[in-house]
Amino acid sequence: MATSKQIPGRRPAASQGKRLRRSSKKPNHVDQHVGTRLRLRRNLLDLSQDDLARRLGLTAQLIQKYEAGETRISASRLYEIANQLAVPITWFFDEIDVNARAAATQASQEQAADFSELVTKRESRQLLELYFGISDERLRRKVLQMAELLRSRDDD
Repeated sequence: MATSKQIPGRRPAASQGKRLRRSSKKPNHVDQHVGTRLRLRRNLLDLSQDDLARRLGLTAQLIQKYEAGETRISASRLYEIANQLAVPITWFFDEIDVNARAAATQASQEQAADFSELVTKRESRQLLELYFGISDERLRRKVLQMAELLRSRDDD
């Protein structure tokens, strides 16, 4: 069994530019809506997933994942799909759930209000100024770790 040894002064392969491209964001209700509209338009044109995949140079499995909302569609790929299906890109966003948009907007506004209230407090501003006044990045991280430790002790 081969073991990999860490060579001093060398970074592991993952940090040498060979990073995996994984999106931290998972598909959401918008991605699912776009996938549903993709399936609708494809069916209206009487195209199979295989037909559309061939036109785009993709696999039918990827089209299936797009339609199920399991995989996000990049802007450039959505542009290509819209061209193949003879619709404007905006067509994929038509009839999107207005309630979902309103709920997301409200949550965003609540977060902004909470943040705004936090930074207007004198104690918060003072703490931020002191924290960012520490020039040594390692010391700043230690201060942050200490604050997290103190908070977790308060939770007990």
